[in-house]
Amino acid sequence: MRARHRLSAFAAALGVGAVLATAGAAAASAHDTLDGTTPAQGSTVTALSAVSLTFSADPLGTDGAAVIQVIGPDKRYYETACPDLNGPVVSSPVALGSAGSYEVLWRVVSSDGHPISGSYTFSYAPGGSATPAAAGSAKPVCGPAATAETEAPTAGASADAGLWVGLGIGAVVLVGVGAGAWALARGRKSEG
Repeated sequence: MRARHRLSAFAAALGVGAVLATAGAAAASAHDTLDGTTPAQGSTVTALSAVSLTFSADPLGTDGAAVIQVIGPDKRYYETACPDLNGPVVSSPVALGSAGSYEVLWRVVSSDGHPISGSYTFSYAPGGSATPAAAGSAKPVCGPAATAETEAPTAGASADAGLWVGLGIGAVVLVGVGAGAWALARGRKSEG
């Protein structure tokens, strides 16, 4: 009967550990998501005064944490000020240059404290009465210049890393609960 009791206690400990491991992994991968952009991915605009990103929760407003860079077909930067945070919306004013494809690089700190980043493109086709083309800048207004070495990992990569951290923490908890159940069962055996 005691062996059955020890086996039941061990099975219960494993069950609790598995639940904790799953909960930790789910929480670790729950970064905010990008819900929408203005202009939209792949769209064509004839005029544009700002780029706006809307997230599933309010990004943290740590000084310098939010970055929006708008890179034109000439590889120059067309954002004119650092981003402004207003609840879940992060926006930056722009003055676009010549017609063509523009890339928006962004980085924010998710409400859970982890940085997330990404990019998307849109096209600019100014109409006949459009404002004159801006000259752009060789350097971004905020954040480091976009290069392969300085770009932050994408949101997917950050979420994958969080998932593995959560699973690792869950495995440690699982082993600890199992060891505790084993020690408890051994202690009861020596008492009897």
